[in-house]
Amino acid sequence: MNRSFTFLAMLLFSISAFTQKIDQNNVPAVILNSFHLKFPNAKEAEWKMDGGFYKIAYEVNGKSHNLKMDSRGSILEHSQDLYVSEIPKSVLKTIRDRAVYFDVNDADRYERDSRITYEVKFKIDGKYQFFWVNEKGKLLKYRKELKDSEVPKLIVDVITNNHGQIDIDYSKYVEEGNKNIYIIRGEINDSDYNFTIDDKGKILKYTQDLKQAEIPQAILNTLSSDYKDYDIRDADLKKENGKATYVLRIRKSKDQMYVTFGENGKVLKVKKR
Repeated sequence: MNRSFTFLAMLLFSISAFTQKIDQNNVPAVILNSFHLKFPNAKEAEWKMDGGFYKIAYEVNGKSHNLKMDSRGSILEHSQDLYVSEIPKSVLKTIRDRAVYFDVNDADRYERDSRITYEVKFKIDGKYQFFWVNEKGKLLKYRKELKDSEVPKLIVDVITNNHGQIDIDYSKYVEEGNKNIYIIRGEINDSDYNFTIDDKGKILKYTQDLKQAEIPQAILNTLSSDYKDYDIRDADLKKENGKATYVLRIRKSKDQMYVTFGENGKVLKVKKR
């Protein structure tokens, strides 16, 4: 099954900090009986608990499945691998409008709230393309990895004029509804940047890797008073809708955390790891 961090994969089967594996012998009978009744040919089932829900990874006839069930044994979400022959013609027709010739690398069927979505992935000239299409053939989302030469001049010029010349490491185009964006990752003056830019050339957000000398003094003051025993391991500037925040990864012995600061040095969020 495709494990890329896509909008549906994240929605359906995201792994949270509260997910934990459980032995099948500890699964309540109502859940287990419901599972075996609906999937009698399931093999190699692995169970996890996540926020009161049950997540099961298993195989049927050699194909991978993922399932999410509630405490009553009702199915909330289901995904499964597909053979190419199982992809609906309406879905293939939509894909062929963008790519006439392709060999499918991976195909999955997702179902949630009685809505069915197909995700199809393949490579052309070494670059992946992803399609998310509903059962009626409507394109929900499209993503394409780009060669450097495929990045529009407008996008490159916007980055150059605002931040400097970029050495592109990775780029992709994403189309979802009426929103078309480019995501560009690369280096400018030995610093890592990640840009999200719309097709009109507006920078929607960006992340910049910071050297310690570039961290605002207000943030360093907060660190020295509230986290004086911690060392700075990494620092990033994130800017979206004109608002800047700073995310620092700090560490003391084996304790590590991510702290998000405002420009004035105020702590906005703390995430421990």
